[in-house]
Amino acid sequence: MKNIIKIIAITLLIATSSCDTEYLDPNSTLEPDVVENVDNLVRLINGVQQRWSTERTGLIYTTTQISGLNTDELRLLNPGNLGENEILLGGDNVSGSNELLINTWTNALLTRKEATTVIDASDNVSESASVSGSLKAYALFYRALAHGTLIQYFESIPLEIVENATFIERSAVLDDVIADLNEAKVYIDAGLDTSVTSEIFTSVEIENSVNALLARFNLMAGNYDAAITAANNVDLSVKSTWEYDASIPNPLAFWFGSQNVTQAKDLTFGLPTELLPDENDERIPFYITAEDLEAETPNYQVVGFWNDNLDEIPVYLPGEIILIKAEAYARSNELTNAVSELNTVLTKTADTDIYGVGANLPAYDGTIEQSAILDEIYKNRRVELYLSGLSLEDSRRFDRPGSTEADAERNRDYYPYPNSERDNNTSTPANPTS
Repeated sequence: MKNIIKIIAITLLIATSSCDTEYLDPNSTLEPDVVENVDNLVRLINGVQQRWSTERTGLIYTTTQISGLNTDELRLLNPGNLGENEILLGGDNVSGSNELLINTWTNALLTRKEATTVIDASDNVSESASVSGSLKAYALFYRALAHGTLIQYFESIPLEIVENATFIERSAVLDDVIADLNEAKVYIDAGLDTSVTSEIFTSVEIENSVNALLARFNLMAGNYDAAITAANNVDLSVKSTWEYDASIPNPLAFWFGSQNVTQAKDLTFGLPTELLPDENDERIPFYITAEDLEAETPNYQVVGFWNDNLDEIPVYLPGEIILIKAEAYARSNELTNAVSELNTVLTKTADTDIYGVGANLPAYDGTIEQSAILDEIYKNRRVELYLSGLSLEDSRRFDRPGSTEADAERNRDYYPYPNSERDNNTSTPANPTS
């Protein structure tokens, strides 16, 4: 996001092409008035990226805070931050008026809506199949990201942009997400047009990001062979990031730096006693520090990708891709392959990882049985992928103790639907009980 002129243009475009009704009801059939030409659709794609990754209302902030406070990755510094405080308390304390839930829901559905606008308009703004396909590839990526992220926090979501849209259950949403990503991959494999790619923010590397999301969401859907195939298609030497500058700062670094909202809770990464990270794990100081680690109650601080307002945040980490393969092999009972991939993460050093994330630990020496290997994979996901927004999904998928169980490791399983949706959509289901 280095081009400030583009940022201003996008902001003005979105502001003038939307209305209050549209913002409050992202399922309405109103369309942004930006579909006349390729340049406007490119600006809309860039605006989608900005909506997703910036400000306290964007999903980089909200999903990190929700999952981090739910699963004990974060502590709350000031309970006057009412939205974060509700999430920290969990259970019945979380209501449909929670601002983090409303921001997550609304901005994800607006991301979906604007991406769909690009998809629907792409064939009409150019006679070039390459140009149209390139626009669709980016828009399909963001639509898949929006749906795939929402379904990690809510039991069901609407997929159609219509009034009173029907809510679709999780497995069907994941199927739709995967279909969008596979379609995007077809356009990417056909070759992206430089007239489009040269004008789109380049920090998000689209080809590898699509493959990474295919690996992520196929794993969540239980499509283990497809997850492995997609993971193998990710070039782990290529970065894909959300990029920031002085006028558009890293939203997490900005608010962690304020010392008024949240910070790292401790060095456990929210893990239970039997799964605590090795004290020699070099990922611990990469992500968390304190002025005096030997103090009786250290004031832990987040560092990692959120230490400076200009820090880039990875769209995905190489370690996630490797651990996706490890988990998929383990769940398929291919335990030798699972341990091999797990060892790649355990023994990885900072200088061999493009982001400097390395455990530098010995290889796995536990028992070669599925449950033990999955426990080790879960532990390493929680450390390697700290504050990635994936901890709640991981806690459920690995069947860790839920919010109503003894020794709970999360304080809610899914969240209430925002009142803003319930007020606009008569099809909104009853809220989950936990």
